[in-house]
Amino acid sequence: MLLHLDRRRSFHREGSDIFLVDLGDTYLIEFLTEKGKALSQNEFLREASEGDVARAKKLEEEASKRMNVPVPLDGIETKLEQMLENPFWDRIHEKCLGCGACTFLCPTCHCFDITDEVSQKGGQRVRNWDTCLFSLYSMETSGHNPRPSGRERTRQRLMHKFNYFLKNFQKIACVGCGRCIIYCPVNFDIRQALKEINEK
Repeated sequence: MLLHLDRRRSFHREGSDIFLVDLGDTYLIEFLTEKGKALSQNEFLREASEGDVARAKKLEEEASKRMNVPVPLDGIETKLEQMLENPFWDRIHEKCLGCGACTFLCPTCHCFDITDEVSQKGGQRVRNWDTCLFSLYSMETSGHNPRPSGRERTRQRLMHKFNYFLKNFQKIACVGCGRCIIYCPVNFDIRQALKEINEK
């Protein structure tokens, strides 16, 4: 089994009406559907030059090289279990800000919180998106927090995706889209963490 992030996922167009490629000073826009093409009648848009198209193609190729790094996952769930108290977690979590960007962008993360919202006219119970990387996520009513630091929360994220989910559903909870890597403000690379786990 391999975790394989590649160009097909980074530049995946299926399900989109338009596709934008950031060229730095402008965007190249591909109109993919009739609904998308309706947006093309805009006075602020100009026809893309051959140079624009070439720059977009080059960016896609560069992304392919960066993302096309397979990570072997055979036996990863067993390795993670053996590393629950390993000093590895003391170091690996230090880079993480705990902002939750990776989990909010992840198509397989589904953590939530339930709150009661009250107004003068009544109230309602609301399910809110949440993340296991937030310090309050695992806080219990008693005030005890079983995951008090980034060490435990980072470990939980990796354990959930590559151990618990695999045991329960026989699949890893990662689709290989690379969004968590691309948009992380501190460049935490889950592939690098998995590579280190594999080497231990």
